[in-house]
Amino acid sequence: MAALYAVGLRRAAAACLNNSSRLALGSCQATTSGASVASKVQRCSAGLSEGATGASSSLSTTANSYISLGTFETMGSSEGRMATGISYLQDLIRVQETEHSGEADPKRRAGRGLTLAQSLLQMGRQHHQQQDPVEALNFYQRAADLVMDAIGIWEQQPVKPKKGMEYSNFFLSEVQSSLGVAYNDLGRTEDALDAHQKALTLRKDTVGKGHASLAECFNNLGALYFARGALQKAVEHYEQALDLLVEAVEGRLEGPYVALTLYNIGVCRGGLGQPQVAVSSLKKALAIAERAFGSGHRQVELIRETLQKGPP
Repeated sequence: MAALYAVGLRRAAAACLNNSSRLALGSCQATTSGASVASKVQRCSAGLSEGATGASSSLSTTANSYISLGTFETMGSSEGRMATGISYLQDLIRVQETEHSGEADPKRRAGRGLTLAQSLLQMGRQHHQQQDPVEALNFYQRAADLVMDAIGIWEQQPVKPKKGMEYSNFFLSEVQSSLGVAYNDLGRTEDALDAHQKALTLRKDTVGKGHASLAECFNNLGALYFARGALQKAVEHYEQALDLLVEAVEGRLEGPYVALTLYNIGVCRGGLGQPQVAVSSLKKALAIAERAFGSGHRQVELIRETLQKGPP
């Protein structure tokens, strides 16, 4: 199960796309400047490190994928509350499906399709949180189909709605990221790789190559390469993620994103036979994680245990 991680970065980018006064993509990084990245993660991603991705058995520990599997902070870990959330979404989806299928106007149908896709994505994330990637995949695929249908409708318009196209493409990158995690959980690693690469391309095209939300995509690709034992490729992707995260907070090493990315880099560097670099990265990760999570958090304990064992 992948760790929850990138909700804050996604919301920052989506906020830019939804704000016509700040639609210029180059200005989106301002939304994630300063301490807002860390604060949004802690607020939006309750249960940040509920799990970690599987990895090569030759390494001492696992790398973390910080794909967001949903906004579960309102439900916590209560199975009863999650079941209530699923029941609510089922009712909502039925209403939205009726509205979508009955809409004759193409542009309105596209809008209703995107609304329905949002609900399907959230439903998939609920099932994914309950360790059911098969059911999650079904909802993710339905969401992806609806978003692509909407994009097709926008593209057929004499005057293409720029804001609608940008929002739809960013939303599709979210769905592709979720598909990638589900595929990986089901052992379909080639499909996972394809989905994460599509997510990265869509996000670059939408918010630009330097936006912090790309860190999620680079990290998820790094986790896939890590699981395959391709440590050099993995660390290259992790380091690209770190560069974007640090740039977003004006060069400071702070926040849970940075801590977990440094942890991933340290594990990779240890596996590549670079113990000094590995220990340096892990020590930085530990210090940042203690500030971000608190000294007793499971993620902090994991980093501390990895340091005590020493690089692989």
